[in-house]
Amino acid sequence: MKHIIISLAIAATLSISCSKEDKPNKLDPDAMISIRGDNTATSLTKAGQLTPREVVQQATDLSFYSPAFSGPGNRGFIEAHRDVVNVRLLMWGTDIIDQFGGYTTEFIGGHDFVIRRRLNNVGEHPPIYDTIAYIPQSVINSARALIKSAYDSGDYNTVYDLFDHAFTFRPVNGEEWRALKAQGNN
Repeated sequence: MKHIIISLAIAATLSISCSKEDKPNKLDPDAMISIRGDNTATSLTKAGQLTPREVVQQATDLSFYSPAFSGPGNRGFIEAHRDVVNVRLLMWGTDIIDQFGGYTTEFIGGHDFVIRRRLNNVGEHPPIYDTIAYIPQSVINSARALIKSAYDSGDYNTVYDLFDHAFTFRPVNGEEWRALKAQGNN
């Protein structure tokens, strides 16, 4: 019994001493990107807008335009991509660093990022969507520069930290999004 207790104490000590900094600085094919509600924006939800938690609960996809696609792209959200507790949507890190370690720009090189919810049932055509949030272009531009710099220097720990914290969305309704777009304030 004494040996079991000593073994458990050693195992606990070793697991406590191993921290995030002890992990090797290498590519993680299972990394996720978090898209969190913007807590620095106004905390009051305007009429016609969802709260950040409601956005996470109701989002069906992220639509954007990508020069790499020469047109629109999107990423769908299923229940496994919704983290209501931490108020974030999740995407695969391979949307920025592919499974072979290459930097890819299909997502991060895009613009006009809107989070939508589908209003009609899957299978009904054409699909009808409602804009419920957007990622400001300034957020994408800043994240792109920081991630590319960390990637180029081989600092994957920073890349994955940025994946978790750099992307934020702001609730908006379709009319507000169109007004922001027309004013160039997206």
